[in-house]
Amino acid sequence: MSAAGADRHLCGTLLHLGTRSADTVFGPFRVETFLNLASRSLVLALCHGDVGGGAPLLARVHSSCMTSETFGGCDCDCADQLDAALDAIAHAGRGALIYLLQEGRGAGFSAKARDRMMVQASRDRVTTFDAYARMGLGRDYRRYDEVGFAAAALGITAPLALLSNNPDKVAALQRAGVAVERVLPLQRAASPFNRHYLASKSRSGHALDDAVEQAGAAAELPERVAYFDPHPLPQCPRFVRVASYLLPIRARRHGDGVHWLRLHAYFDLTARRERVVFTYAGDTAAVPLVRVQGESLLARFPLRERAAHTGWRDAVERIARRGNGCALFLLHDESPALAADDPDLAWLLAQHVAGRRGELLIDSREERAEDAALRTALGRHGVAIDARPLG
Repeated sequence: MSAAGADRHLCGTLLHLGTRSADTVFGPFRVETFLNLASRSLVLALCHGDVGGGAPLLARVHSSCMTSETFGGCDCDCADQLDAALDAIAHAGRGALIYLLQEGRGAGFSAKARDRMMVQASRDRVTTFDAYARMGLGRDYRRYDEVGFAAAALGITAPLALLSNNPDKVAALQRAGVAVERVLPLQRAASPFNRHYLASKSRSGHALDDAVEQAGAAAELPERVAYFDPHPLPQCPRFVRVASYLLPIRARRHGDGVHWLRLHAYFDLTARRERVVFTYAGDTAAVPLVRVQGESLLARFPLRERAAHTGWRDAVERIARRGNGCALFLLHDESPALAADDPDLAWLLAQHVAGRRGELLIDSREERAEDAALRTALGRHGVAIDARPLG
């Protein structure tokens, strides 16, 4: 396949959009981007070395996890598995990781957020699978037809040496016509923050017993989480509040533990996508720091270039040190400038600014036009806010 992708090769439902390089902390990868014409979702293939030939190909089929890969949460093992797979492929000198946008085992981000809210509200008496059942959902909605199409487009003809702990995934891939020569476990040590989640997966058949046994006791939540049914916000029914729960985000400095941020999930009926607001209120007397954060899909991967991580981890550290703050997180390559252009989004963020005043964390020393516009937009909703450089 050419780097330019000028022929826009179509394989099954996957249309090739292009190729770019990615310098990860584990080594160089080639990123092939496809669009699924049936679902309109993207599929990424991160390839290392020559993926052709007849020898079994080391491969990982990985479903997206925004909470760990985008937000930096550590209450699951998804980002750890992503890193471990890329590390193994780089060491092997040849392999591929197929990245599918199948959030929440294919049920979507809102279902995943409600799952976590139910589990935390029960103080871990409810498992992730119990939560899905209570929502009337099946255990897993993921499909793997895209894997076969991507393999054909990439010229992969050999069977896969699959990196996975999940026997159900292996069976589903084989039903989809993907040849699996052998399965290799992909384990990282569990932690007190994901122990309950991994124990649930272990009981469902995942190869995780050793990891769970090493984790010790599960971490205690720093505050209560209450369950509620989805409901539109009375002042702006465009936004349906679907969940609120606590996400542990690993501190940047090793040994500093985690920062517990509260994740508020909304569904935007106008844009037809989720909206996420984070809050942190350890010191309610402190002037809150405010952030509007955009997401680059490629930054979900462990890239060597620090700028690829878009300042989010720095913002979390600053907010935690201040003890008070909130952030509107715009997903899937939306520009942060959208919050200034859309008065309802500015209103949504304003509802979470405690005390109706704060300091906006901006990316550069000089305030840009979009930063000034956002401060003006927040001012229209009664929030007095100054600019403060992130660096």
